[in-house]
Amino acid sequence: MDGDGVKRVRSTNQPGEVDRISHLPDCLIFKVLLSLPTKEVVKTSTLSTRWNHIWKHVPGLNLEYDDFSEHDSFVSFIDSFLSFNRDTRLHMFKLTYDYSEADEPEPSLVRRWLDTVSRMKVETLDVTDDSAESWELEMTPALYTCGSLVSLKLVGLTLPSPDLVSLPSLKDINLILVEFTDEWALEKFISQCPSLKNLCIERSFGDDIPMLRVRSQSLLTFIHIVDSHESFDDERILEIDAPMLKYLKLSDGRTAIFKLENTASLVGVHINTAFNLTSTRRFCPNDAQKRNMIQNFLLMISRVDNIVIASCTLEVIYEYSRYEQLPVFRNLSSLRVNLDGDVWEMLPVFLESCLNLTTLVLGSIQNHVKLGITVSPRRPRVLPSLKYVEIESGLLTCELTKPQETNLKLG
Repeated sequence: MDGDGVKRVRSTNQPGEVDRISHLPDCLIFKVLLSLPTKEVVKTSTLSTRWNHIWKHVPGLNLEYDDFSEHDSFVSFIDSFLSFNRDTRLHMFKLTYDYSEADEPEPSLVRRWLDTVSRMKVETLDVTDDSAESWELEMTPALYTCGSLVSLKLVGLTLPSPDLVSLPSLKDINLILVEFTDEWALEKFISQCPSLKNLCIERSFGDDIPMLRVRSQSLLTFIHIVDSHESFDDERILEIDAPMLKYLKLSDGRTAIFKLENTASLVGVHINTAFNLTSTRRFCPNDAQKRNMIQNFLLMISRVDNIVIASCTLEVIYEYSRYEQLPVFRNLSSLRVNLDGDVWEMLPVFLESCLNLTTLVLGSIQNHVKLGITVSPRRPRVLPSLKYVEIESGLLTCELTKPQETNLKLG
């Protein structure tokens, strides 16, 4: 991938045309090149004499293991780049480490690079370990005290429990299939990020963390994704304490208990969870703990303006409503329901609690968790506030503008 020795490309400029890009200052050219993969950036060395070595000074690296035909070339290129820019503040380091089973895994090699970019005051760090020995690679202690770090994305790594965390600039964290060495590792990490705004966690089946705590005084957006599986019946718990939280997405097929605290700032939620209930683990009205948990959960999200809800959650709400009264969603103005064909008749039960709903969108969802609930017939009700209804797949789209047209019967 070295730019030297590559055959020059003749200029395509016509006589009288001006090469405006080459006359831009380096800072603007670097900004453009930072948005490209490094293998594409290297190709710019063939454009002109000025561009021959400019790619080497771009303060960022975006590489995949598959960009190289040989392992040694991959290692040599990264070492050379980091050495050449050792006195440069690194804007971005993005690496996908995906060696084949024939290659010898070298997690210590990647750890050395991570320590190096920490010293280079990296701002955006994106590391994916997609190799056969995934999770052998751990986040290094140096990264826990990298004061320049603003954005962090880790895929397939292990997050150890830190002794010291100092990340004053970190705003965005994306953890995908990350393992935790113990149940306190994430809480210690998150709680020491005073500028954190956005957190996304996509958990693996094998993380073995019975309780996950997210506590942040600055967090605005939180996304928690866990695949569902009928065979997992453990009572996993997710506890969220984030007084500034505006948006919450739970696409979670395994967590049984959600504890939401200090959620008065919530504006929008996207809920796709059955609270670990299945067709074999049915809702039990005598389970006081589960009933109280669902009650508190609904109370915490009843203040929001916007909700996206899935069929499996709607089924749990319907079953719960047989024994407890639903809270009033007084502020809810926009609702999207991703329905499966056999739960349409459950929708009116929830809509009765949405007194000021103006927008209703009905979408579809496939392969959701089915709870085997029997629906009881109900008398149709009226939603006087409703102004817009959309049923996707082209079946129906209607917009209601006059007050007398807003009495839509459902049920």
